[in-house]
This record gives sequence, C-alpha cells and structure tokens, in this order.
Amino acid sequence: MSKKRYPIRVPRYAAGIRAQESRSGADRCWWAKRWRSVLEGMGLKGRLGRGRNYAMSGQVVRMEFEGNEIRAAVQGTREEPYEIGIVFRKPDDAAHDRIVAALRAEPMLVARLLADDLPLEVEALFKAEGYDFFPGGKLGPGKYDMTTRCSCPDYANPCKHSCAVLYVLGEEIARRPATLLELRGLQLEELYDED
Repeated sequence: MSKKRYPIRVPRYAAGIRAQESRSGADRCWWAKRWRSVLEGMGLKGRLGRGRNYAMSGQVVRMEFEGNEIRAAVQGTREEPYEIGIVFRKPDDAAHDRIVAALRAEPMLVARLLADDLPLEVEALFKAEGYDFFPGGKLGPGKYDMTTRCSCPDYANPCKHSCAVLYVLGEEIARRPATLLELRGLQLEELYDED
C-alpha cells in the first residue's frame, strides 16, 4: 500500500500583524498563561502549531473588534486572504448587570483594569454567574463558548487560520486584558461611577 503524498504548500507572504510572543515576555502575566493553556487544552494539536507559525510570520493581515465578535483576515496559500469570524458568548442581561454591579462595588478592581492589570476576582465573578471568562468552557460535546468560522476549505473548526487569530488575540489580551471583558460584552465605561 503506497502512502499518498501531498505537495508542500507555503502561504503567500503577508506583512500583517506579527505575533511577538517569544520576544515580548507576554507570558509573564497570569492571564496570558491562562489564555495559552486554554488554547492548548482545546485539543487542536497540529492546527494550533500551524496557526502559531502563521501568527509569528505575520499572516494575520486584518483584525477588527466589534462588540463580542472579531473579524479578521489571514493570508494563506490562495491569492485572497481567508475571512475569519470569532464570536464570544456574552452573559445574559441579568448576569451582565450583576457582574457590572459587583465590579462597581470594588473600585480597586476597576482601577486595576484601567491600569491594564487583570484581578483574579474578575474571573471569579463570571464563574459565580455560570459563565467562563476565558473561552475554554464547554457547552456540550465539541462545542465551546466561542464560535469560529473561516472561509477556508478545512473541515476542522477552528482551523489554522482561526488559531492564528487566536494567538494574535492572546497578545492583545496580554497587553490590554480589558479586551477580554469587552469580548464578553462588558465595556470599561460601564464600570465608572455615575455620580
């Protein structure tokens, strides 16, 4: 029985967003380490490694945030970049209001968030409401509390292109952890005192 060989395909060059994880020391904060462990815990193995390579080589050519959704483009082997969408599950309205009220009751937590620090208590507030703060939460067999889609023909979801975006997103979260709050539907402005 002969083993089928596939041609080696190299992605087209792109001068996009280049992940800097190995040089920036982003893994020094607990939330960056947690982000990475969540990604590694999804069982993506080879796709995650290829996505990391794409992120490190600058294949993510666009990444935009709109509420709890990320829209991105990743340059692969084809001429046109692949379109990626990642949507994070938000707490329902009642849980959202309780999380905001709990954070507003603790001004030091809000101050730390404004200073690009992420208190452990924030994750605990989400857990108390039955929601995961990081995207590793399972909603059922093979279903996570975030959804990814990509225009590539790969049957796997998330694919290597989505994984590249998740790696770049991890670096954004390492720099500015409030991004994770925003992806869960909470804006920093909601946490300010109204007086």
